[in-house]
Amino acid sequence: MASLRLAALLAAVIAAAPAVAAGQGTSDWPCVQRKVPALTPAAVWTGPDIEALEADWRDDEEVAALVRRLSQRRVPIEEAEADIAAFAAELDADKTERLTLLFAGLFETMNTERGQIIDGIERYAHRQREVAQKVRSMASELGALRKDPNADAAAIDEAKTALDWQTRIYNERRASLPYVCEVPRFVEQRLFALGRAIVKAMPN
Repeated sequence: MASLRLAALLAAVIAAAPAVAAGQGTSDWPCVQRKVPALTPAAVWTGPDIEALEADWRDDEEVAALVRRLSQRRVPIEEAEADIAAFAAELDADKTERLTLLFAGLFETMNTERGQIIDGIERYAHRQREVAQKVRSMASELGALRKDPNADAAAIDEAKTALDWQTRIYNERRASLPYVCEVPRFVEQRLFALGRAIVKAMPN
């Protein structure tokens, strides 16, 4: 159940991200991890320069299909590495170029996803602060109702139930956020592992 809640929270975080480049969101960074808005190829790749590629990885249907599969975190890294090895085994003279294209596609796709997650975390944290303010206001209103001798008992109960529910939602999301803050690092680690597997499959 905990993993399902975390998956739902991550989906909400990603959905909150605007369609802009990483690092152009708000300044509401709630994580203890240092914010690195975007990766550079050198941080996760030791193979040929992907900037020197003349071809576009999207134009290679087989490469593009593999990029879509390998970039998904639900695909175990062992399966992804096996897929890379199988793909490399079928290549001939253009082996290095096509494997470099594969990494170029993975880098672009996963770096973009990572940036969206970072932007979403910032926007999510901003909304959490707004919810916290709402909880404080609801608590103040409930306190005023309880002090009012003419307040309706049903209204007090309704206000208390609403406050309890809002507080529970806020606390659950706050407790889950540290795990979501790790997701950009998970994406980076996966990209590094995939890059390493691709380099390993290249001709010596």
